[in-house]
Amino acid sequence: MKFQFVTALRTWVLGVVCAIGISAGAFAAEQKNAAPEERLVSGRLGLGALVFSRYSGGASYSTWPVPLASLRFGDYAYIDYWEAGVFLLGNEAKTLGLALVASPRVGFHAGDGPRLAGMMMRRTSLEAGPTLFYDTGMGVLSLGYLHDAVAASNGATVRLAALKRIEIADRLGVDAFVYGDRLSAKVGDYYYGVGQDEATSTRPFYQPGGGVNVTVGLHFNYDFGDRSTFLFGYEGTRLGGAFADSPIVEKRLGNLFYAGYGWRL
Repeated sequence: MKFQFVTALRTWVLGVVCAIGISAGAFAAEQKNAAPEERLVSGRLGLGALVFSRYSGGASYSTWPVPLASLRFGDYAYIDYWEAGVFLLGNEAKTLGLALVASPRVGFHAGDGPRLAGMMMRRTSLEAGPTLFYDTGMGVLSLGYLHDAVAASNGATVRLAALKRIEIADRLGVDAFVYGDRLSAKVGDYYYGVGQDEATSTRPFYQPGGGVNVTVGLHFNYDFGDRSTFLFGYEGTRLGGAFADSPIVEKRLGNLFYAGYGWRL
């Protein structure tokens, strides 16, 4: 059953990626003659491979085909790879805005690592909530309150982030960012805890409570040709002390890499 589920999920992801790629090519052709300020959608859209820790704190990695998107929908919405948002309010100068933001938090299965053997599945969550953005002129600061929207952990995360766009050369650019996630006790216990019925002689009962994880990352784009772009990047997450001490955690630092081909819209 698990093999069938994974196969179906991979087929669905590949189908979505191909559909997005075809749509992106058609949409780029339609927008080609439009001035940048007149385009409803701008940015980069593509597909590639994502390599990431099989679970937060795990030492082994998984590789998946994924859509890669860094898009702006006018002044109304955006997609930045693993995060999406819809703006609800903003000032006239467009330096201050309030958005509804959503991003995933990956769960795990018992087979994702040797320390998870016999444990119950932790579901992947979609965290969503209001986020305040402020453009300082040097970069963008944001503060958000994201709550589990699918009743996995039933907890919340407070996220403080800073992002700066850097144009290294005519064709090469990078988004550099750092953010801290303050996980509530419900989130911490769900993803890093060990329940009474999951405890063994080598894996004791453990409830870490709340804590802070810090992530830093670089998202690169290298543009070439008429509309083509190469997308690649890295993110590293350092677990807070209470989470790093969990008996199911193998590594305190988690890594994520991706690379792929895309189109400039």
